[in-house]
Amino acid sequence: MKSSKRGYAQYTLAFIVLTMVLYGIFILTGKSFIWQGDGLAQHYPILVRFYEWLHQGSLTGWSWALGLGADKVTTFSYYVLGDPFAYLIYFVPKAHLEMGYNLLVLVRLYFSGLAFLLFARQRSFRPGSQLLGTLAYTFTGFSLYVSIRHPFFLLPMILFPLLAYGIDRVYAGKSWVPLAAFAGLALVGNFYFAYILAIGSLVYALLRYFAVRPALKVPTLIGRLATAGVIGLLLAGILFVPSVLGVLNSTRATANFANGYVLYPFSYYLRLSNAVLTTGNPMSFWVNLGLAGLTFLSILYTLRHFRQYRWLNISLLLVMGGTLVPAVAAIMNGGTTPSQRWLLLGSLGFSLALMTFCDHLGDLTRQDLTTLLWGTVGLLVAVWAANGFIYNNHPHDFVMYGLLLLTVMVILIAQIDHWTRPKTLGILLGLLSLNIVANGYGYFSPDSGGASQQLTPWGVATKFQKNYYDGAQKTVKRQKGFGRSVLSNQYYYANEAKTNMGMNLGTHDIMSYFSIENGAVGAFSQAVDNSQFKMNKPINQADSRTTLSNLLGVRDIFARTNQRGKQAFPYGYKVVKRANGKVLTYKDRPVHNFGNNYGTILYRSKNALPLAYLQTRTLDHRQFDRLDGTDREQALTTGALFDGATTGVPTTHYRSANREIGYTVVADDSTVVDSLGKVALYRQRGNQLDPDLATTTEASLRQKNQDRSVSIRSDKARLKRLAKQNRTLLAKNRQANLAGLTAMTSDNQNQPITYKLETQRPQRTAKTELYLELTGIDVQRLSVQDKYRGQATTNAFQNQAFTGIQRLNVLRRALWNQNDGAYTFNVTSFHNFTGYSQLGQTNLSDYQQKQRVLLNLGYSRKPRKTIKVTFKGVKGLTFKSARLIAVPLGSAYTQRMQQLKRQKLQGLRVRNNQVTGTATAQRATVLTTSIPYSSGWHLTVDGRSTPTAKVNVGFVGARLPAGTHTVKLTYRTPGLRLGMGLSVLGILGLIGGLVLTKRAKNTKDE
Repeated sequence: MKSSKRGYAQYTLAFIVLTMVLYGIFILTGKSFIWQGDGLAQHYPILVRFYEWLHQGSLTGWSWALGLGADKVTTFSYYVLGDPFAYLIYFVPKAHLEMGYNLLVLVRLYFSGLAFLLFARQRSFRPGSQLLGTLAYTFTGFSLYVSIRHPFFLLPMILFPLLAYGIDRVYAGKSWVPLAAFAGLALVGNFYFAYILAIGSLVYALLRYFAVRPALKVPTLIGRLATAGVIGLLLAGILFVPSVLGVLNSTRATANFANGYVLYPFSYYLRLSNAVLTTGNPMSFWVNLGLAGLTFLSILYTLRHFRQYRWLNISLLLVMGGTLVPAVAAIMNGGTTPSQRWLLLGSLGFSLALMTFCDHLGDLTRQDLTTLLWGTVGLLVAVWAANGFIYNNHPHDFVMYGLLLLTVMVILIAQIDHWTRPKTLGILLGLLSLNIVANGYGYFSPDSGGASQQLTPWGVATKFQKNYYDGAQKTVKRQKGFGRSVLSNQYYYANEAKTNMGMNLGTHDIMSYFSIENGAVGAFSQAVDNSQFKMNKPINQADSRTTLSNLLGVRDIFARTNQRGKQAFPYGYKVVKRANGKVLTYKDRPVHNFGNNYGTILYRSKNALPLAYLQTRTLDHRQFDRLDGTDREQALTTGALFDGATTGVPTTHYRSANREIGYTVVADDSTVVDSLGKVALYRQRGNQLDPDLATTTEASLRQKNQDRSVSIRSDKARLKRLAKQNRTLLAKNRQANLAGLTAMTSDNQNQPITYKLETQRPQRTAKTELYLELTGIDVQRLSVQDKYRGQATTNAFQNQAFTGIQRLNVLRRALWNQNDGAYTFNVTSFHNFTGYSQLGQTNLSDYQQKQRVLLNLGYSRKPRKTIKVTFKGVKGLTFKSARLIAVPLGSAYTQRMQQLKRQKLQGLRVRNNQVTGTATAQRATVLTTSIPYSSGWHLTVDGRSTPTAKVNVGFVGARLPAGTHTVKLTYRTPGLRLGMGLSVLGILGLIGGLVLTKRAKNTKDE
């Protein structure tokens, strides 16, 4: 067998064995590779939808299945369209798509190793070193982590070695064609990874140039590299151009650079040393290194021989230094959040170091061995010091450090006993394999890391996709005409992870959760102050708002059976009944761990607007900009907000009917220890004051009381001082809230105080949809000092000593878990529970600091007297203002909506890439739709091309002249034709390159 074939065979055999041991644990745990977060919400349902499109032969254009409607290429290019392995799902039977999802993960993992081995062989490392380096690269901590979180993140692990391989070939004076082909694959695969890989390849090319000093002249080299890059860009045009246009017009275009960080939180640096070798520990900012012990020792070796491996070491130092500065991560993440996903590039350098080390195992000096030994000790000391000079690590961490020590010991013994190279490599291969398995179990085993607990049990994703609505989608799909749907508030107790399931059930669910969302939809959502807006989920459930739901054409709401009569629903939505008058109920179809344990009913509204209708009036932009969110959505029912000329269409002046409701703020001090009497009661009730949580109902010094030390005489002075602190805090807070809610705070135990807003004229809230508007929101985070003082106060109230070791442990925990500003804000009112979540600064997907929030407290025919407000996660909140706004909804509103429905396009027909109908009006009107705006929509009126414009901030609209007209909207993916043309040029260029290469080779042979 030739050396090359032997190397690939050895890798394949090792991969099969390691995969069986590593991923075999999923058989024991009964889990699939589908993560309960994005795996269930994005990756699996997207693969199901992609499967359908593949078999329909339709991968481009518009789809109404994607939220409000979206471009297929723009939305799915991030996930599957540019992933060549995703197309293998075509050959999987539909009933076994979950199995296909899992198999594709392993296929991608296997090819990442093949790609690295191809690269390593060109670099002329010894065969044994290549095998170890390839296995370390294939099963690095990053790869193991993403295989169960974001499987398509394995693509750059395949592409980066191929790009490096292509660059090396150019430097060796060989053809640039492979580099062009691989560049095309990188650019077509995913624009995000293409960006990271482009930077990584540029850095690799520069460092490699200085390392090898190729014989070719610099202009020639630059010319060949540039030619490969240009041809690669042309090849990828068919997907790259549309996806880039989509990103530039997406909600992500406004992300905050590095989340506002100049340096990472101190806790990040404390955790970093323990993240080098271990897996399974929670680590923020996507730091998933999980290096094998042999890889770590190899890095120490190359760094010791800095001059000899100067350019490799510079690359390693760039990676290490980059982990310390948020700006580096943000730049590598496209100028957005400080995500360390770019560290995948470091895996190439780490494995290069490993192969370099293994090539020189027989040449190690005493100084080398000393460096390895002290480097290992240094890492262990760093972990110990960062933990606060204790080892309180997870038991699995000690396995990893034990394997590191064992690897050092083997290397030392091999040098002392003069082992042969095959023997040394054989034992190191065994240790590396054991290390890889242990690394994987850090993620996969429920006895090690927490990742396993977040994986979906086998078969559940398929069953949940089928039973998502308990079968109620059948009734929705039977209706005539185009309509949208949404889940009720709390239909599923955790809606965050389930926002794309409706995509495959034909319900036109308005919820969507994609990495690339239409920026126009996001602008609309923010314009009306939708509290559920996030960059990845611009609409979500529309906060169950009546008018917002009607404007978006939400005809049906899926609700739990037990919500009827207990949960506020938008005005005009009535429960669907059978012909015999009984409520149409779909029995619960339980799904392990994901069902809501109740059946499903439907609420339907006759006020939901059609997809396209005519507005006879327009709104004034200046007035609209001055309105708040509640008035803006009401204004959109009286006229169209049109970005363009509307000659002949009169402008209306919106008059608000909304009412501001006065209220008084009452802080609930029942759980605040603000007197000596409450100290005694606090101890009697098991060290808390909430009567619902009390473990005793009467004072007792012997049997029932947990503390038993109710007496306050021994520490009376301190207890009086602490109780007075709370009284003073409450008094200041009452003063601050005299004119309305402006400050929410916690007591000196850091327990948030609950507030009640007592309406002054409750009858004014009847037959209205009530809102709480918060502006000028500012957050007081819990500092390390706050946490320390809070625990000291709690110990005093509980009559417990605050010993030195307790103080030290409190400081350790506070430093290791610094507050990032994340909090929840909840509001409870009559038949309604709502709120919002402020994601912390460490969140890398949707972090945006909320300074203004509008919360829907629901519609009710009855007065609302009390609104309960709570928060959790921070020390306190302050507001510039907190207003209660009542929006009257009744016959006048219904008449307005019915009039708009009568102005719909007649004969409206909605297909994926086309919307047609007939418009009839006696004067000029504005064609108003809830079709998300895109330059890809083209309008013809009576066969003549007519310009479109944005209407109502984020949707497709146009001015229509008076009379009867045939209206036709047709969609083409923006940039697709240009991209296809570029790809054709790229193919021709690639063929030309192959021809020139062959001619040059023939000339050389002659």
